Amino acid sequence: MTAAELIKNTIPYLKTSDTVQQALDLMHEYHVSDLPVVINNKSAGILNEADLEDAAPDALVETQMPLIEPVKVVASDFFLAPLKMMYQRQISVLPVVKEDGEYIGVIAADDLLKAAAHYNAATEPGGIIILQMAPNDFSISELGRIVESNDARIIHLNTWTDPSNGQLMIAIKINKTDLQDVLASFERYEYNVVQYFGENLSEEELRLNFDHLMNYLNI
Repeated sequence: MTAAELIKNTIPYLKTSDTVQQALDLMHEYHVSDLPVVINNKSAGILNEADLEDAAPDALVETQMPLIEPVKVVASDFFLAPLKMMYQRQISVLPVVKEDGEYIGVIAADDLLKAAAHYNAATEPGGIIILQMAPNDFSISELGRIVESNDARIIHLNTWTDPSNGQLMIAIKINKTDLQDVLASFERYEYNVVQYFGENLSEEELRLNFDHLMNYLNI
């Protein structure tokens, strides 16, 4: 699941010629606390509602540029990239751009959370296991063999590279609600299990695992 698949085109963007009052009205209308600012078809970042409250209503957005938060993700980014950024910054929308920086649309926080939940529960019950390894150690057949040795199967798999260390990250969705046997097998074969999300976990455990994953992604 990529950032491009999560774009919500119904949320408008701000132009530098818009007024602060227009920006606030749009935020209220679309029930968001942030809106993207687009200049020459490029995303400049987002403006936050709280930052505009003390500005003159008739002031132009261009006068508020120092307040802009320059956040964005590329359309091809795996959905954990916007999830990480929106979780860290506590923002309601996140601009999505092409490789050259051209603005495409935004991801809304509520849609992102729904997508993450759908990713973990789509089609069949099961859970997600996230592994980290050197790119040369990646073998789909070996991962499949380990999972299948525990009477389970892989129903979805995504990979991406951690830019901080060049390690390969693998998110595996399996059709089994109890992950303990599979986790034990991965550990027995000395795989680095970064985190896991199982449907049999309590809400508190799920939240703890989510927080641990976000903390890991902060490294």
